[in-house]
Amino acid sequence: MLMYNNSMAKYMGAHHKGFTIIEVMLFLALSGLLLVGILGGLGGNIARQRYNDAVQDTVNMLRDQYSFVTDTEISIRHNKNDASCYGLTSSDTDFDATTGPGSYFKAQSTLAADSISYRGRTNCVIYGAVVFLNDNYIETTELIGRDYSAVLKANSQELDSSMTDLEILKNIASANNMFYHCDDTFSHCFVRAADSSRIQSAKWGTKFVNVDGSTMHKTLLIFRSPRDGSIRTYVWNDAIKDGDNYIKYEDINKKNGGQGEETAASTIIDTYGINQYLDSGHFKIQDLDICVDSGDNQTYNNARRLIKVQRGGMGQNAVELINLDLAKDASSGMTFEDGEYECK
Repeated sequence: MLMYNNSMAKYMGAHHKGFTIIEVMLFLALSGLLLVGILGGLGGNIARQRYNDAVQDTVNMLRDQYSFVTDTEISIRHNKNDASCYGLTSSDTDFDATTGPGSYFKAQSTLAADSISYRGRTNCVIYGAVVFLNDNYIETTELIGRDYSAVLKANSQELDSSMTDLEILKNIASANNMFYHCDDTFSHCFVRAADSSRIQSAKWGTKFVNVDGSTMHKTLLIFRSPRDGSIRTYVWNDAIKDGDNYIKYEDINKKNGGQGEETAASTIIDTYGINQYLDSGHFKIQDLDICVDSGDNQTYNNARRLIKVQRGGMGQNAVELINLDLAKDASSGMTFEDGEYECK
């Protein structure tokens, strides 16, 4: 028979001894630190991934614009006989007490060869895209105008080799990113972005800044040359304003049930449209450097990655997302100048 005595009780008690308070506190403290480290790293990885996604979305949208412009089927498909293909400037709609309405309205009763009214019933083509980069959003509109070759043929004109592409777009094609339309009685007229506009806000609190860190307001003009069909990239170091505010075409297009901004003055087209800026004094052939800033509210802050739009680019490859680690790696054989590929 097994006898129970005091020595056995002491022996059994030794095996059932619990943790001390100090040991429990140390365990909880170490577990807490480990958990904080894991969650902190996880939060940083999520923020980093969100930032990288925002950068990549910007790159994709810009590349989409080059795809749109290089797709010649787009211009052919939009060369249609309907009332949605305008792109008028003020001279097309000006009303004169003696001569009557401008060329937009004159074409309803005349067949003047130089009339550009009813763009869809003449030779309206889409030349390209106008891209606005303002602080924390990108907005694109189409650049619509008359078919350059058709205008020359209709007026028995020869190619003027002294004119630049921008001069042709402005003075012969009358290209614009706005259109003007009226009701049947011409008592109500409206202006809105040509065909459509697309706006994309920068994701996850990111914003667009210049290389020096200042807020970005730039306009990128991507178009097919009316002369030879090659792709051109121009940059204007500003964007269109309405007073002190930069214009959002999406807001204009939503007014009056989608008809646009109602106006009785045709000059509103030049106020909102890109046509007035199609000259060498505004748009220039140059690279466009876009720094995507991670923003102040990000866990992954103080990050700025560079997107470079090459002035000589003719397709999606014109938009380059710079790999900073590669740029700084001397063994890569790359010969970037100091600061050329850096967002400060």
